[in-house]
Amino acid sequence: MPKPLPESSVPASKSSRRELLQESILEAASTLFIQRGFQGTSMGDIAEAMGVTRTAIYYYFRNKEAILRELTTEVTGMAGKLASQVEDPHDDPIEALRQLVLQHAKLILSHPLQFRVVERNEENLSPALRKSADASRRLVLSRFQTVIEAGIKAGQFRVVDPKIAAFAIIGMCNWCAWWFSAEGKVPLNDVAQMLATFALQSVVRGEERRSRENSVDESLRQLREDLSLLEKRLQNT
Repeated sequence: MPKPLPESSVPASKSSRRELLQESILEAASTLFIQRGFQGTSMGDIAEAMGVTRTAIYYYFRNKEAILRELTTEVTGMAGKLASQVEDPHDDPIEALRQLVLQHAKLILSHPLQFRVVERNEENLSPALRKSADASRRLVLSRFQTVIEAGIKAGQFRVVDPKIAAFAIIGMCNWCAWWFSAEGKVPLNDVAQMLATFALQSVVRGEERRSRENSVDESLRQLREDLSLLEKRLQNT
């Protein structure tokens, strides 16, 4: 007779299956929300796309508004949480900015459909959820701005408008949701690393790049190579 599983492993297995099914629902719903729009998608459509009954969908989400709420929390809430975890930028502003970009980019690159859904359906959020999403976005912006300000004060970053620079870098990361494909030839981590490099080279002072990369000429050469490589890889995705 086969040995029974320990009791502690049963809930974990059920929890894992539940999480996988819930993620599958969110993925299917995201695709339909993008293709048909939030208002043009029903719970029945989501069930049909997954090949399950509507009852199965209702077991996890009582309506499509609950699905949109989960998507919004997963994307914007996590973005704010990750940004707040970056270490004190005054110790090393360059590394702090690198980590901010890597974390923010990887979140979006791993949830591109969900991010696009959230960006396109803000009007369908409840007032409370919209307020929460806005607070998370402000937290991310504030964190980027604080790091850039620290870099300027330390003499490592060029003197730029910190808020505009933060918007520009965040926008570069956010745009990934519209062109990145997990099935492409460029791995997620490689794309995130490229974006971090581009972000740093947009604000780091020339002297700082020389000390870290030997010379300005070398920095420009590497930037041109990175841009050329990214362009070629995107053409092959």
